[in-house]
Amino acid sequence: MRLSSKNKIVGGASVLILCFVIFQILQIKKSAQNVLANERARLIEQNRVAFEKKLLTPHLTKNIQILQNTSETRDFAHFQNSYFAATSGGLVQFSEAGIVEKHFTVLDGLPESDLTCLTVYQNKLFIGTRTKNLIVFDGEKFENYVWTQQKSQAVTAFLETNGRLLIGTFGGGLIEFDGAKFTEIKAEKARIKAISVLYKDGAAVCVGTFDNGLWVYENDVWSHFTSAEGLPSNRIVGIAAKDRKLYVATDFGLAQMLEKSFRTMADLPSISSLIFHDGNLLLTKDSGEIFTFSDSIKSLAAEENLQNARLIVADEKLFLLSDHGIFGINGAKIKAFGPAENETLTDNFVSALVLDKSANLWIGTFRRGIDVFSAEGKKLKHLESENVREINFLQTSGETISAASSSGLLNFRPDFSIEDLTKKEGLPSNSATHFSGDFVATAKGLAFRENGKFRVLSTVQNLPNNSVYTTLQVGQKLYAGTLGGLAEIEGNRVERTFKDSNSNLKTNWVSALCLAGERLFIGTYGGGVFELLPSGEIRAFESEIGKFTVNSNAIFSDGRRLYAGTLDGIKILDLQTQKWQTVKSILPAETVMSITGDEKNIYFGTTNGIARINKDYFAKGEAE
Repeated sequence: MRLSSKNKIVGGASVLILCFVIFQILQIKKSAQNVLANERARLIEQNRVAFEKKLLTPHLTKNIQILQNTSETRDFAHFQNSYFAATSGGLVQFSEAGIVEKHFTVLDGLPESDLTCLTVYQNKLFIGTRTKNLIVFDGEKFENYVWTQQKSQAVTAFLETNGRLLIGTFGGGLIEFDGAKFTEIKAEKARIKAISVLYKDGAAVCVGTFDNGLWVYENDVWSHFTSAEGLPSNRIVGIAAKDRKLYVATDFGLAQMLEKSFRTMADLPSISSLIFHDGNLLLTKDSGEIFTFSDSIKSLAAEENLQNARLIVADEKLFLLSDHGIFGINGAKIKAFGPAENETLTDNFVSALVLDKSANLWIGTFRRGIDVFSAEGKKLKHLESENVREINFLQTSGETISAASSSGLLNFRPDFSIEDLTKKEGLPSNSATHFSGDFVATAKGLAFRENGKFRVLSTVQNLPNNSVYTTLQVGQKLYAGTLGGLAEIEGNRVERTFKDSNSNLKTNWVSALCLAGERLFIGTYGGGVFELLPSGEIRAFESEIGKFTVNSNAIFSDGRRLYAGTLDGIKILDLQTQKWQTVKSILPAETVMSITGDEKNIYFGTTNGIARINKDYFAKGEAE
């Protein structure tokens, strides 16, 4: 049967209408795609991260040596036929057999020693830092990418996906790097803060945080999961997938992801990491105890007393990282990787320094007691106990080394035996910060020995404040630096006080005192350095060097120069020319906590180790 002309016309019109509709739909779709593409491009440009790229050059000098602990390991990676460890004491290169090939420090160009994470991207080693953003190492030289407008606080994690590198930070959000540009990736137009873990599961990118649960990005959609959706905790420490199932470890337990929620698989406190390796899900606790799901295969905590332990895979091999070094794991066998920890500095936070009569360096640390090193750099002794732990001050007197600690006063004899004076003599507070002669600075006043017992000067006896930080004996006078000003004491009586209300001491918190020849210098917390003149007047140096914080134990003079340790390097006054300078790039850390010296060298204790600097470095004008 033939169609009439009318039917043909109708049919043709219908086809035309249908084609037109399809065309319009395609145009609308194309227009929408263009709008989305333009919006995406706009957001990318809007979220572009400004940066500077700096070539880092080494300090070519033989006048400086760095002493650091490199056992506190944060990350581990295989690069150019070697293993590299990011530690609190710099970058360490190992052979595949675990032999140290090179220890990279600030002298090799690193902008800081406190390294956080590692990855290999575009045939280069990318290194995260605590405060200096991103370092790139090509095997020979270091470069530094500094985000000029992004306060990242710390780089915490890396993940390569689709040819680009995702960089997790603590304060600067999630940053993407394509080899040339940095762009911040936001979730629902908001910055993702405090990133702890980055993981890719198929097409999904998972972002774990320290305190805000888990973010998952898939098909251009962000999903957010917290304890409200079943996570044991909002602090994510590890993410892994097995048999197409996603598992998330928090510091309170392990959970499996369902469609839009999580189901707790194991209640296990102090979990520190989760990985998938060789067909197994592996968990570890801070102490180093390792689990396969719920069955413990090995406990390292009792054997090694590990801290901050976490599992990692490098070059398809399983390793356990900790504050006490690196361990290789092969089945149920666990073996130390690298040199023994006991040959290095025990703790990088160096709070006190002193040289004994044999030129041995006594190193007081904030957490791990005292190390003693010979003049040749050999570790002679480590002293640590419940009482020998947080060391505030060290002083030598004849054969004896005395220490002020959070547990009181201690004397160390030549054979390293210890005499605890705190309970024996009855200090007003177990926390001793400093001492000079018979006077001991405590948090509850200035104690002094009288008739074999301790008596106390406090605000009742006109001490400016009961929190005493430092003392200095000058002839018959004792000067005590307190939270409320400087006290001049004679005959066990406060004869005079110096405060911002009655003198030119513009900052009352006195943290350090030093005698340079006949000149008395005062270090303060936030106000910089002052000088007490023989006339009794206070001279300020603010117009010459500015305001800064001088740390306790961090002011020292060798007769030619005054050295003041600050939160931002060393301030040095040439006592002959009266000129100031600042030195910091050669230090293991910019925060200098303690200073001492001998005829040849000045020792600077920082929050990341010690720099021993020969005086020729300053005399020959090598300093910054």
